[in-house]
Amino acid sequence: MKNETNELNVDQEGQEYVVITDENGKKHDFEIVLNVPFEEKEYLILHPLDAFPGLDEDSCAIFEVLAGEGDEATLIPETDDDILDSVYAIYVEWATEQERRESMGCTGSCEGCAGCSSLGEEK
Repeated sequence: MKNETNELNVDQEGQEYVVITDENGKKHDFEIVLNVPFEEKEYLILHPLDAFPGLDEDSCAIFEVLAGEGDEATLIPETDDDILDSVYAIYVEWATEQERRESMGCTGSCEGCAGCSSLGEEK
């Protein structure tokens, strides 16, 4: 993957995605799964929306986000195993919590909701 400026996009359903260019110059759309702040840096966990060389269909990639202008940012593929493991652990914790909330009926919208205490959580 090239280290280049990539544009943030939003599809018709409101899903955020970025376009990343591979070594051959082909552009690939990646869904933004989660933005993870870690050790004073920002990382994106991205899932490819089409076949991407080196990634399985159900895999994700982790990129460090460097500042850009407007809707653009430079994404650097993370290669440090310790950082990858730590960011992935944060993702797993987040995904587990999302799954738990969904199983208890939480839709993510608080409108008309009895509150998180109805899900067994304290506010």
